[in-house]
Amino acid sequence: MELVEITDKLDRRLFTLLMKKYHGQGYRPGLAPGTRLFVGVVEGYWVCGAYLHLAGQFYPIFMKARVSINNSYFLRRIAKFAPGDYLLEFMDLLFDKLKSEGKEAIVTLGLERHSNALYKKAGFKQVGIANGKPIFVKYLR
Repeated sequence: MELVEITDKLDRRLFTLLMKKYHGQGYRPGLAPGTRLFVGVVEGYWVCGAYLHLAGQFYPIFMKARVSINNSYFLRRIAKFAPGDYLLEFMDLLFDKLKSEGKEAIVTLGLERHSNALYKKAGFKQVGIANGKPIFVKYLR
């Protein structure tokens, strides 16, 4: 698998359509500062994707998790676009990329009454609760 960051306007549109289709909570593009979009590519096909951004409106969650807002990202959405077990490998590539950029951590919120197994398998640590949702952090350093 190859990790590719999406920057092209047409690719961003395709990413938006795929995320709307395959993520249970949908996707609203362009709302967060420092947005970065990544896809996992296998044999030329996008098989999964992730939407990250800077702390923005999630500043209180970063503070509660004791994570730097200046050197970390919030994982807003992650989804598979094709059948297969791609997400853990994809996340490892994403972690390596952000770690190579000197980033400190990735913060995300789990779902209520859900196992949140993907985050746990990927090495995220639950560090608290915000509005009834578990706060997960993947430390990159």
